Amino acid sequence: MKQPATVLKKLLLGAVLIILSACLTMLIKESLDTQDPEAALPILTVTCGDVPINDVYRAGYAWSFFATVERRTPQLLEEDLPLVPVDVNPQTEVRLNFSSPPSELQVQRAQGLGSGEYLQMVGDDPSVFRAPSAPGVYVYKVIATWSRRGYIQYYFALQVRDMPSAAAAAG
Repeated sequence: MKQPATVLKKLLLGAVLIILSACLTMLIKESLDTQDPEAALPILTVTCGDVPINDVYRAGYAWSFFATVERRTPQLLEEDLPLVPVDVNPQTEVRLNFSSPPSELQVQRAQGLGSGEYLQMVGDDPSVFRAPSAPGVYVYKVIATWSRRGYIQYYFALQVRDMPSAAAAAG
């Protein structure tokens, strides 16, 4: 009779120790994340066709950690963002890939650097769209939201090339 009680006590003690170690791990991670919140945020990777874009600028965020909320508003005006447009062909597929999928995603596009006149892009899946067909520079603003965590605002720019026409290429 004494043996089952001892086994039960050991099982309960083991469960309590596991719960305590999980809580301690969460507190340590929280402490490390709040010391360097930039490293704890989800990462956006943008690809055009199969080519990754390296110039994606994270402009601002509000992110909830376990016990704190870290905020960073854009330090630069939109027209002063250090964006370098990436050359793409017209109608190239653009994909937005997040290290942690957001619960909501908005993609807006402005024509020209510093124009500030963004139009909401509409589609079934805002994480996949095509570059415009008209040549020019286009700036994209991506606002991703994670439930109960926060939001992050990203920017990147594309330079749609002027494709030579088939008649000019033949002549």
